[in-house]
Amino acid sequence: MKSYVADLHIHSCLSPCGSLRMSPQAIVNAAVDRGIDLIALTDHNTCEMGPIVAHTAEKAGLSFLYGIELQTSEEVHLLAYFNDANACNALSEEVYAHLPDIKNDPKYFGDQVVVNEQENIIRTEERLLLNSTTLSLEEATKRVRAHGGLPVPAHIDRGAFSLLGQLGFFPENVQFPIVEVWGATVPNECAQRAILRSSDAHEPEQIGRRTTVITMERVSVEEILLAAAGVDGRSIRSGES
Repeated sequence: MKSYVADLHIHSCLSPCGSLRMSPQAIVNAAVDRGIDLIALTDHNTCEMGPIVAHTAEKAGLSFLYGIELQTSEEVHLLAYFNDANACNALSEEVYAHLPDIKNDPKYFGDQVVVNEQENIIRTEERLLLNSTTLSLEEATKRVRAHGGLPVPAHIDRGAFSLLGQLGFFPENVQFPIVEVWGATVPNECAQRAILRSSDAHEPEQIGRRTTVITMERVSVEEILLAAAGVDGRSIRSGES
């Protein structure tokens, strides 16, 4: 078993709300400087930057999970984690197809750029990523799991763009053994669930401001689920913030 200090909610420069300084190297440097062992990139409604950040992380000896933060038709932010790029890309393509064809206004929402490891801009995403898809929470969750992913409701204790903030309750037909909590107090509705705490970083300085320590045999979504259940010494606990 190994304990990993993890920050599993990080945005790159491709997210319109993410700083242009959130390049692959800047993300990895900040994580390494803060003693983080495991990161996930979770851009809004896309995982296009995932392979670039994953390669940069690998060179620095940093463990990596592929991810995406999709926005459901109910305006719920749902984190989805994957072991490999192919599975994450498959979901990303489905999510993009259900995203309204509305052009981004960089002056209002922010730039959406794909960069390489040398921080050169490869292309600009024209469609606004910061929008709700036409996928319901139930359908989005099914699609994440169909591709072998782990769905986790994001910042569930926030008033906006969260499961409890938008719906006010956990739907009986959708099960979430793990949820992400932003604040210091865990909502009563989450008392029996494993808790992730992550930075939701949009600037390099924000990376690692909240972390989770996950004890598991190896980095995988399957191991994280076992850790959530406390199987054979595995565990999930809040790190220092």
